[in-house]
Amino acid sequence: MKKTKIICSLGPSSYDKEVIKAMVLNGMDTARINFSHAKKDDVIKVIEDIKEVRKQTNKNAALLYDTKGPEFRCGAFKDDGINLIPGKTIDIVKEEVLGDEARFSVNHPDSINYINKGDTILLENGLMKLEVVEKSDDKLTCKIIDGGFLGNKKSINVPGVNLNIPFINEADKEDILFAIDHEADFLALSFVSDAEDVLRVRELLKEHNSDALIISKIENKAAINNLKEIIEISDGVMVARGDLGVEVAMEELPFYQKEIIDEARRQGKIAIVATEMLESMKNSIRPTRAEIIDVSNAVLNGADAVMLSGETAAGKYPTLTVNCMSNICKTAEKHLKYDVDFKHLKKDFKNAISSSVVETSNILDAKLIVAATISGNTAKAISNLRSKALVLATCTSQKTARRLALSFGVYPKVTKVYDTTDEIVDDAIKNAKEFMDLKENDYVIITGAFPKNSPTNFMKIEKI
Repeated sequence: MKKTKIICSLGPSSYDKEVIKAMVLNGMDTARINFSHAKKDDVIKVIEDIKEVRKQTNKNAALLYDTKGPEFRCGAFKDDGINLIPGKTIDIVKEEVLGDEARFSVNHPDSINYINKGDTILLENGLMKLEVVEKSDDKLTCKIIDGGFLGNKKSINVPGVNLNIPFINEADKEDILFAIDHEADFLALSFVSDAEDVLRVRELLKEHNSDALIISKIENKAAINNLKEIIEISDGVMVARGDLGVEVAMEELPFYQKEIIDEARRQGKIAIVATEMLESMKNSIRPTRAEIIDVSNAVLNGADAVMLSGETAAGKYPTLTVNCMSNICKTAEKHLKYDVDFKHLKKDFKNAISSSVVETSNILDAKLIVAATISGNTAKAISNLRSKALVLATCTSQKTARRLALSFGVYPKVTKVYDTTDEIVDDAIKNAKEFMDLKENDYVIITGAFPKNSPTNFMKIEKI
């Protein structure tokens, strides 16, 4: 069974209940709603479809909402896009217009004030490049250096320039409140620069009684510089390689990816790798060799989850792409080193028991770990230590089960609240046998807490 979790972005190619169901059955663990592109009416229908798919498949597919954040994007175009021809010029204007070959508008017109003659402007994650050759009060005139097809609402980066866009604006607040009202399990924050950005959103969630987990997207140099503090205040991080890859030297990107994953693992937080993982499968039934190696390396680097973006939102083969990624992950997991490193662990009950559980499981070559958990924290701690065995997390709520959808190697199952440790153990064995084909003399490690709401405080070894 697959241990690495898969996030799939939903869009026109996957706004269909049967497609969503097929993606779940082929390995999708979490559905991503991208507020940069999604329309609220479409999202409301998709959420109902996901609820139905959960019932049909008996799987706890989670929902991740991705904020726009202080992103800089072009506006809409006639015919949904234009061809940029190298050597020609084009104007970026403050006025809101329907773009054409002569000019286009942007979502934050005042940011034009901070861009100067000689600055480089990168479009769609660096696929196209402009140079500012003239500036006036209401527009920038740019020479097209690297051309291509520029579609609606594509990203704009201006390396080295502070565009003075607020981290959370009114539109973002509306989106976050919409997410809270529509079953947000995870909230991915775009363009986080420091811990204060995360704290602002956490306070907003608290005000509205939401316990959605916060995933901070690392996609600029400021976030790299403040990485430890950002991870400390977040529930997880995403290596958002699209924007990060144009904000830093592209040849440095693999090393930043490893650094981000390592720091997340040190702090026991979720690590996600995203962007162009199987990009060619938007139009092809097979990935490139380089993409196969990229996904495998993310797993070997220690990522909890990998993400599909345009491949499932707008690609021709969303289900096939999920299946392909799932197979790559399962193969890579066979080559993981399951060496437990306890040096970085905080000294508390949970980590003492969790490290003992994982080490015992690895020594005995246990087939399964059953973690009885109310909050999900026990299962997360075991996940972070990377046991060879899968983790069956018996939870008391659907919400907790979905919060574990991005934890490596964890399969949640909703059960009752237990009154005694004997109940925990007896039900753990029953659930273990239902979950996998256990044979005589197989070991199962059981862990949990009793009484209710205590920290993790016991471990039991059971031989089938």
